[in-house]
Amino acid sequence: MSGAAGPRTDWRRLGGLAAGLAVLAFLGYALVDGWSKVSDYDWQLDPPLFALGLAVLIAFYWTSGIGYGAIIERLHQPAPPGRITLSIWARSLLGRYVPGSVLMVVSRVVLSAEQGVPKRVSLAAIAYEQALSLGVAASGAVAFVALYSDLGQGGELWLLGLVPLVLLALHPRVFGPASSWALRKAKREPIAKLLSGGEVAALVGWYLLIAGLLVIGIWLIVRAAAGPEIGGPGLVGLGFLLAYAVAIVLVIFPSGLGVRDGAFALALAQSEGVSGGVAVTLSVGVRLVLMVVELAFVGAVVVAGRRVPRPEPDG
Repeated sequence: MSGAAGPRTDWRRLGGLAAGLAVLAFLGYALVDGWSKVSDYDWQLDPPLFALGLAVLIAFYWTSGIGYGAIIERLHQPAPPGRITLSIWARSLLGRYVPGSVLMVVSRVVLSAEQGVPKRVSLAAIAYEQALSLGVAASGAVAFVALYSDLGQGGELWLLGLVPLVLLALHPRVFGPASSWALRKAKREPIAKLLSGGEVAALVGWYLLIAGLLVIGIWLIVRAAAGPEIGGPGLVGLGFLLAYAVAIVLVIFPSGLGVRDGAFALALAQSEGVSGGVAVTLSVGVRLVLMVVELAFVGAVVVAGRRVPRPEPDG
């Protein structure tokens, strides 16, 4: 028994080391690439607004992790301690910097399994989380197009309203059969418990709050760097939700790098007096700020999570 466990542990350690090196490589590239694009810009930050924006973005990450933890708690009991789940969620975010975001999913599933959460439950929780994030972000994208693009002036706007309907796929009458079919194909048992319609509705409200924090945080950061001529939180914040939704769909790009930057730059360019070059610089600058805030958040919650003692095994 121990002989079988030894090689498995060695392979897991090697896999963890390889994953860590990949994250460091792609993260380093993203930081260097971003800095090379923004270092020549004449930044004139408004320190109070910038600090407030950082605080709101920290709240965005915290509420996002809490939302994922709430999904786990409803799908599996006993759930790991809240700080442990938050730590797992935060550490897995770093996997998004590797193309495909597969590492994010794998790391979260493996780390959660070590805490007693079945892999199929973690996969279901990730599916719920991504669908909620995409549906809410798509709603913001619809609002941006309606308010700040020519499409909003036409009768075809109602077609865009179909995009957030991805949230309906989370209803147990839809999600249950779909997840059971996928697990049967993978030769796995179905999920023992699903989120009820009321729980899904409550989570939609929570993720709307999360999106609101992201909108305000991004607007404060951009406003602190570009001044009042950049526009209000509607144009800037909803424009970022549009870019955020595109990045979720196109997961082949590491953490939406490039794709999200380009989409957000196009949104910022809708503001009068903002040239394309300035919009690109601001977009990349926001990416760097988010990366730094994310790394700080991950470090803080990992330290906090390690202070929670692991439960003793039964018997």
